[in-house]
Amino acid sequence: MGRLHFLSGSSSTASRDKSIDGTGARIPTPDQPLLDSGPSRDSFGDDYRGSLESGGEAMHRRISSASSSGDMTEFERGLGQNQRGYQVLALACALLISVGSHYSAHTLGALKSTIKKELDITNAQYGALQSTVSAVNTVLPILGGLFIDAFGTTSGSLVATFLIMLGNLIISISTHSRSFSTMVGGRILYGLGSGAITVVQETILGSWFKGKGLAITIAIQITTSRIASFLSMGTAIPVANRFGFYGAAFWANFLVCALSFGINLVYMVTMRRIHRSAPERIVSRLRSKHRFNPRLVLFFFGLYWLFIVESFTLGGGWNSFLHINSELVKLRFGANDSVAAWSASVSQIMPIFLVPFLGWFFDVFGLRTDMLVLSAGLFTLSMALLGFTMINPLVGLVIFSVSLALGPLAEITAISLILPNSSLGTGLGIYKSAMNTGSTIVDIVVGVLQDRGSRTLEETAHSYDYAMAFFVAWGLLSTFVAVTVFVVDRLKWSSLLRSNSKLRREALHAVKDRINRPMVYVAASNWRDYVHPWSYTPLVVLSGTLVVSWILFAIKLA
Repeated sequence: MGRLHFLSGSSSTASRDKSIDGTGARIPTPDQPLLDSGPSRDSFGDDYRGSLESGGEAMHRRISSASSSGDMTEFERGLGQNQRGYQVLALACALLISVGSHYSAHTLGALKSTIKKELDITNAQYGALQSTVSAVNTVLPILGGLFIDAFGTTSGSLVATFLIMLGNLIISISTHSRSFSTMVGGRILYGLGSGAITVVQETILGSWFKGKGLAITIAIQITTSRIASFLSMGTAIPVANRFGFYGAAFWANFLVCALSFGINLVYMVTMRRIHRSAPERIVSRLRSKHRFNPRLVLFFFGLYWLFIVESFTLGGGWNSFLHINSELVKLRFGANDSVAAWSASVSQIMPIFLVPFLGWFFDVFGLRTDMLVLSAGLFTLSMALLGFTMINPLVGLVIFSVSLALGPLAEITAISLILPNSSLGTGLGIYKSAMNTGSTIVDIVVGVLQDRGSRTLEETAHSYDYAMAFFVAWGLLSTFVAVTVFVVDRLKWSSLLRSNSKLRREALHAVKDRINRPMVYVAASNWRDYVHPWSYTPLVVLSGTLVVSWILFAIKLA
């Protein structure tokens, strides 16, 4: 029976002939690399080969594009003279449809002290309120990824932006009634939409820019989201003070979300116009529909699952700290609400400037795993400085911000290099699900630790001592995982993820036999013969952490 090694993705050759599928059609065997053989009976091989080309742009391009006159050339011809204008409009829409979601994400954190007072809740209850969004998104990104892979982006983006808008409307209303349960309900609806919107964005960008500039456009997307978050954290207190009511900041969120929904309608109208004038092949590409086979998840490589673990640890730590950094600055360093909010917003500022450059840097120089290790190390250092020194908090916040710039783009572009086009939405959905699961657990744990610190230590100076000690330990764990990713990439994957543009093709050639095998296995009628028992382990562990996050969430919300 064929076996897949969990970390390397290697397999022993099956003893019997597996070159005939259930329909009698020939398929490549594990010893006949997909890149060197004819096409298989479905599109999985073609989709996967697109992820084997060099650069961040390769995440969505099929091998047939490279061997022919170029899919982008045909794509441009299909859209006619308006091709460039359509791309610019699509980029603008893709960037702006999530502005409402990101702008709304950090208002709660900036107003933490006020919300606890107005709703009369504990830190643990606040942690549960904050984790409502991440708890919902422990499952939703996976389902959203499957939905996008199967049905395309237009419907998914419209539903997502509507739920974001509706959720923020309910949250705004709850500030008038001072109802904790109503605010939770609004956060749930907001979470339902925000969980899918980033996957939708990345899929739209992949559909429009899969031949040129994809890494740069994703970098611009991340930058746009950080600008929205920076403005949210910095303006929440001034808006509340200007109107004399903290709920005004949430009404501002609603207006921005309504704008994003309107922009989404513009994108939908644009897609309908293209549908009427462009060839069906071009329309199908822009809809981003793929024949995704769920069993392919069982053949995801161990390196991918290590990124999922890092998303759980480092990603969960990033998100949770962004939820409490404003109050941390206020209590630990004695700042007032406005100064604390603007100081905390510095944690979002470096991605605005670094991420566009990093998109080019990763394409040209590689070093994705190096930057991931550095990101985890900087996160740990920033937590130590903010929690256990009296150095100006801006120093620790800037270091945290650099970590936040380096890590996400390194992870997303690395995942996109090792997953097939047909499963990219699902792969990114699992990535975001793991991040939200980690964030849910960390949010609640930090709230409990803060309550414990508040009861046993001086409120203003030391209530975050236990929480910051936890963040330091969490950062050390994420650094260990990042180092493991670095080692596995170097030993098992010929340093694919850290290779520069010149060496990347050589690295791809070195691992192509191993990297193609899952696409062969999933196309075979006897695919179960190739599933190693360890292949179920990541799914079991992910499901277990998801259940734990929901149990903690339910206990603290009750």
